[in-house]
Amino acid sequence: MSKVGVGLLLSAVLVLTPMWAAAAEFKVGVVDGMDVVSKSSEGKRVQDSIKRKSDELGRPFAQKRQDLAKQVEDFQKQASVMKEEARKRKAEELEKKMQDFQKQGADAEKQLQQFQEKELAPLFQKLEGAVKAVAEQEKLDMVLDKRNAGLLYMDPKLDITEKVRSKFGH
Repeated sequence: MSKVGVGLLLSAVLVLTPMWAAAAEFKVGVVDGMDVVSKSSEGKRVQDSIKRKSDELGRPFAQKRQDLAKQVEDFQKQASVMKEEARKRKAEELEKKMQDFQKQGADAEKQLQQFQEKELAPLFQKLEGAVKAVAEQEKLDMVLDKRNAGLLYMDPKLDITEKVRSKFGH
């Protein structure tokens, strides 16, 4: 091998060795954040609160849905004997009622989503603090969420969920 070849090889080894060493020290942890939050007493309380709000917002829709379905059924039975103009007017009226019903449903869903975000925000802030505490304690460079990281495989020893759960509190 020529002196230039040996020099290039030696340079490559000297440049790449620190990178390999740094990569060997890089520590990653994985946590199932939703599991930690949902199994905590605070998480269960928030889930109950969200369920109550969902029931509260959905209650009026059950009766409206039944009423609207009955009106549509009655219209379909009577449509063949109705005059053209009356049938068109009734069809338009039912269409408007359906659109209003769908709009009210979308509004209720939006309200529920906002309520959910407001209720969960403090829990996720607390989770973030618990993850940070465990990451610092374990000297981790990075922590991935088990459910949202696109994680296809991990060595189980990387899972810090139980340590985070203990910092988060039950």
